[in-house]
Amino acid sequence: MQQNRNWLPHYIDAVPLEARRKKTSMYVIALEAWRRGITVKFYNHSNEGKLQIRYSLSYQGREHHFQGSKGDLVSEEAYNICDNKGLTNDYLTKAGVPTPKGRRFGAEATDEEVIEYSRTLVYPLVIKPTNGCAGKGVIANIETEQEFIEALTYVRQQLNFPEVIVERFVTGDEIRIYVLGDKVLGAANRRPANIVGDGIHTVQQLIRLKNKERKSIPHLYFRPIKLDREVRQSIESAGYTLESIPKAGKRIYLRKISNVSAGGDPIDVTDQLTDEVKKIAVDAVKAVPGLAQCGVDMIIDPSFKTGVILELNTKAGLGSHIYPIEGNAKDIPKAIIDYYFPETIEIKTENSNVFFDFKSIIDSLQSRSVVEIEIAPPSPVTVKAKRFVIDGPFHVGFQNWLLKQAIANNLHGFVQKFNKQDVEVVVAGKTVEDVEAFKQHLIQSTAFGRIEISVEEEYSKPVKKGFELVNKFNIMTLEHLEDELTMMKKEYAQLEKEKNRFERRMREIRKSRTWKLTMPIRKVAMVLRSILKPKTAKM
Repeated sequence: MQQNRNWLPHYIDAVPLEARRKKTSMYVIALEAWRRGITVKFYNHSNEGKLQIRYSLSYQGREHHFQGSKGDLVSEEAYNICDNKGLTNDYLTKAGVPTPKGRRFGAEATDEEVIEYSRTLVYPLVIKPTNGCAGKGVIANIETEQEFIEALTYVRQQLNFPEVIVERFVTGDEIRIYVLGDKVLGAANRRPANIVGDGIHTVQQLIRLKNKERKSIPHLYFRPIKLDREVRQSIESAGYTLESIPKAGKRIYLRKISNVSAGGDPIDVTDQLTDEVKKIAVDAVKAVPGLAQCGVDMIIDPSFKTGVILELNTKAGLGSHIYPIEGNAKDIPKAIIDYYFPETIEIKTENSNVFFDFKSIIDSLQSRSVVEIEIAPPSPVTVKAKRFVIDGPFHVGFQNWLLKQAIANNLHGFVQKFNKQDVEVVVAGKTVEDVEAFKQHLIQSTAFGRIEISVEEEYSKPVKKGFELVNKFNIMTLEHLEDELTMMKKEYAQLEKEKNRFERRMREIRKSRTWKLTMPIRKVAMVLRSILKPKTAKM
């Protein structure tokens, strides 16, 4: 994976950790608006007792409200239709938009009815909940009736999705196409979770390396490939174990579904789309009244000339289009702001290198200490920045003094300990002269004795608005560790399940009639092995 190779420069290193969970789309749209001078307001919203954070954008007396990537130009009716896969299929079919052959079953339908219908279709099949999300409950490429029965039981009983859709499994590439109005803005091929051998590392090591790479991509940071039952079965089906070392270049698929939340790789394929495929995607959006924008999931044939619609997602994540693992990034946040605020189209943000303090906003709203926070547009949107390393040692108050000096001069950046003695300072201002003036003030100050700068260099990364004192071992590091611990606990729990399953199977075998009948044979074999065992000569 080649990091940042084809990403948009104004989004590189501009997404803070707090936005990498499930708020990447919210953040990048708000960031684009904020950089244009549009006022952004985040606020708490209660939905059936559950706290949600939403945001609004206002400019010259006009205001639009957003939830994730979905703006208020998507009607409530459109949202409700797309939220139900069965209802979506009804609208698509009525409009003549191609969909896989299948049928929706309500909670009142018995398993026998569902199984009976499956016999009218040609395998392989797919079963999925009508109201699932992020690929949860989607069982694809079911090849036998026994597999179908097991999948049906799993989705309905274990996952508690009583309403399901059964349809033909269509082969081809699963593509997420983002449509706004009557335009296709981007398309991402979501390759199922996979690893590629290098002839050196084991399968388990390759999974860990892949997860390390995923952490370098904002919207994949908290979406590792989990070593669960499905992944283990896929590895076994491919003829490998966790300790196997695949040949260099050998790709091993770990799941059947391709959702990025399940470990899939986003690959930009916008330029490969034919006009026919684009028309199908746009027609699908037009089939639902009041649907201004959405992510269209399609299965496209290898020629990219035709395809069928799987579902419509009104709150489709934008991360796969902005941060693809392969291919060119697409600036969908820019297109969305153009659509909602066309009067700001001429305001360019491609060179902007400032971003706002998202952590403070999220912390304040989640703690309910405030109900809304409005952030004023930045001034300027582009700053000149330098990085300094100042030789120590220094009194503990030195960093606080630097902080006060920067704030007093309306500068942005941060100060933190570089090592046990030295201090690292990043300073950004409207002009190069502002940064130089700050540097001269440091050198000439006598408050902490003679100050020597050992490193002075241009700083090219985006800078957060304001100036802060950063502790390298702050709460964010603890949050990292907590997330890692959570992931490890889940892996451990899965291993425990596998261990218990194995032990249970062994107990069943030992209690079986076959095991008891073959006991004498095993005893004879043990005696023979002990007799025939080569003896080691004593020297």
